[in-house]
Amino acid sequence: MKWQTQCEIAYIKVVPFIRSALIKKLVEKGMPLRKASKSVGLSITSYEKHVNDKNLQLLEKNDDINDMIDALANRIYSGEKIDPITFCIICSNSRKILGLTPCNL
Repeated sequence: MKWQTQCEIAYIKVVPFIRSALIKKLVEKGMPLRKASKSVGLSITSYEKHVNDKNLQLLEKNDDINDMIDALANRIYSGEKIDPITFCIICSNSRKILGLTPCNL
């Protein structure tokens, strides 16, 4: 069995869905897809792969996660500096919804 940190697991199983949700919100706010993709650090191909996935739908249906993602998207859209811990908090809460053990922040 390979040892992995919680963040390594999340990078594969959680982060792409959070980034896809952010891109979706940015596009809804009027940001072009290419710019949104570049701002969030996820390719358009990966976004298109994840945008209709059930995991993304689970995150969007959760009011708390959806509000956190919306707030982060607003800050990205307005060009504000983003504290990395903001993303970590969203990730940790998303892990619970996606059936993974939350990390200890």
